[in-house]
Amino acid sequence: MSRTIFIKLLLLLLIPNLLLMFVIQQLTDRQVQQKASEIHNTLLGLEHAVNREIGSLFGVVTTLTNQLIIEPDVQRILTSSWRDRLAQGESPTPDAELRKLQTLYDNQAAMLSLLSRYRLVWTNIYSLAIIDTQGNVYLSTAQNYQIYPEDILASRLLKADFDDPLPWSVNDALTKESNMITIARKIYGTTMPQQVIGHVVINLSLNEIQSSFDTYNYFGNMIFGLYDASGKGRMVYDGRQFSAEEGEVLPFAEIGDRQSDVSFRGSSWRMIVKRMEESSATGMRNYLFVGLDNQYIHEQTKAISDSLKYGYAIFLIVALGVSLFGATVLSRRIGRVLKAMRQFGKKQWGTRITIRGNDEISIIGNTFNSMASHIEDLLEDVSVQQHLKRLFELRVLEYQINPHFLYNTLDTIHWLALDSNQPQISRMVEGLSKLFRIILSKGSETITLREEFEMIRIYLDIHKIRLEDRFDYELRLAPEVQEYKISKIVLQPLVENALLHGIRRLRTKGMIRVSGKMDGSWIVLTVSDNGVGMPEEVLASQRCLIDSGLWEEEVMSGSSYGMKNVDSRLKLMFGDTYRMNIESGGPSPGTRITIRIGAEQ
Repeated sequence: MSRTIFIKLLLLLLIPNLLLMFVIQQLTDRQVQQKASEIHNTLLGLEHAVNREIGSLFGVVTTLTNQLIIEPDVQRILTSSWRDRLAQGESPTPDAELRKLQTLYDNQAAMLSLLSRYRLVWTNIYSLAIIDTQGNVYLSTAQNYQIYPEDILASRLLKADFDDPLPWSVNDALTKESNMITIARKIYGTTMPQQVIGHVVINLSLNEIQSSFDTYNYFGNMIFGLYDASGKGRMVYDGRQFSAEEGEVLPFAEIGDRQSDVSFRGSSWRMIVKRMEESSATGMRNYLFVGLDNQYIHEQTKAISDSLKYGYAIFLIVALGVSLFGATVLSRRIGRVLKAMRQFGKKQWGTRITIRGNDEISIIGNTFNSMASHIEDLLEDVSVQQHLKRLFELRVLEYQINPHFLYNTLDTIHWLALDSNQPQISRMVEGLSKLFRIILSKGSETITLREEFEMIRIYLDIHKIRLEDRFDYELRLAPEVQEYKISKIVLQPLVENALLHGIRRLRTKGMIRVSGKMDGSWIVLTVSDNGVGMPEEVLASQRCLIDSGLWEEEVMSGSSYGMKNVDSRLKLMFGDTYRMNIESGGPSPGTRITIRIGAEQ
């Protein structure tokens, strides 16, 4: 017995712990998801900050080149050079050659002064150069840097098919330094807006871009990069150095706020790619990407998951230990209660429980002791009462009236009424006598439908005398259902309702029809009248009352008692093979109640 109690209590305590384990797993997963979401949001914030700074850098370059290419001296010198290139087929004279050299020298001096002034505005500029259509280079630089004709020919940034407004590269022929980025821009003539008359080339130090990347390398396992849609400009920074990544296409799946898992340099990266803000304003197609090593994300989330699981595991071990101890103590105490109850159930009078404490089990034990004392007292009282009951039953049997005395008395009243020339009284007494015989039916609980219809006939005859023939009735009972057994007084309450609530309120002569017949496998009993019928709300209330199967205090004292009584008794006797339906009003006046009973019952 104690083992059974112990197992039940242990299961009762283990089930909440198992549910707690499920909740803990859900909480752990939620914490891991929250950490991953925090990393995602941090990546978005870092990308936005880097985007803003790098975009600002390109914006400054755009502003600088805008000012430079509209300088009058720049336009004059490049336009003159473009026109000289067109006139190269003419044979130059010695004086023309001299003037050309003098003009070139003057242009070099003017350009050097102009470019030096612009270069000093921004200290990160390694060199600032303008190249005309004839290959002449006007260069201002503070470093040992030169641009040679072969550099111009090899440069991808100066190609005529380059449609990016501000192309850039970190490994172009014009770059030459590993820590520089070269930015080029076409110069159009102010009087010839469709004609390229030269290029402006800027070499910038990558220190400022590297500083921005290092500042926002929040996790330490990140890569940053820039690339343009044409694929000619590409730059990746891995925290140590810049590389151009030539020939390698980054397989970015999404561009926007969504993250993409990208395989790059033999590792898996969680990347966010967005178009640079300055690029959107100027029509440039530069994209910035920020990536975090997926291995780092996995380690971070795993560390959180492991720490939570270890903590919850310790908690569960303690909880299970407490549960085991509690189940042992409770099973022993409850076992004592069950043992005492079983002994008392085997009539071992005087059994009592001794349990210390103030908890519910001790209260149950004390209550059992009190209850046992009361039961023993009650058993003694019952023994005395049984003795008195037997004496009382003997006295009742001695004074019991024989039912035949009642029948004989009614028969005497019947003949006295005939002798007194009172035929109506005689008929009523004779009908009442027959009605009592059918109702008593020698103590039987059921009668045949034939007897039930005979009782209805007697009942209606009595009321015809009482109501002075204000109604007629019609009884039809098919021969094949006459001997079918049914509860007593089933149709009488329905006929009584028809008289009291339908016929008595009718100003014309009423009609009550009662029928019984077979319909397939069903016995169908019908009580109908041509009375005033029921209002809609009363009809709905009657149907609801029958469907509910509930007895209420107002039903016991109201007009619905008879119908509810019939419905309840038939449900007890026939169960699911019984149905009652109420109809009132509609095309036919009055009320119609139909009872269907399965014939196989």
